[in-house]
Amino acid sequence: MARRHIDPVEVARSGGEPARFLWHDKLYVVRDILDHWVENEEWWHTAGRAGGAGGGEASRAARGSAEDASGGNTAGTALLAAEREVWRVEAAAGRSAPMGVFELRLDAHGSWTLARSLD
Repeated sequence: MARRHIDPVEVARSGGEPARFLWHDKLYVVRDILDHWVENEEWWHTAGRAGGAGGGEASRAARGSAEDASGGNTAGTALLAAEREVWRVEAAAGRSAPMGVFELRLDAHGSWTLARSLD
């Protein structure tokens, strides 16, 4: 069963990939990277912001500044302001704890959230 979350998490990377994350005061160790992609933020989140989906000069300036910054993305590609990097990982909170599948999202500002957990 999949559960949606919007919980902030602290993520430690190794070689550009998530290696560990802290969620609800538990340290989860990533055992396997199952998938990785970049997605656009939902239009309703960007439509009300200056420089959102409407384009124009403010939007171009926001894209330009996002391209100049790494946004916490150590893999070498800068995310645009309306993009986020998603990692689907298999992780456990200890050696004897059961494995779970988690989706970790990194936004263009360098903030990580746990978006989904699957069991």
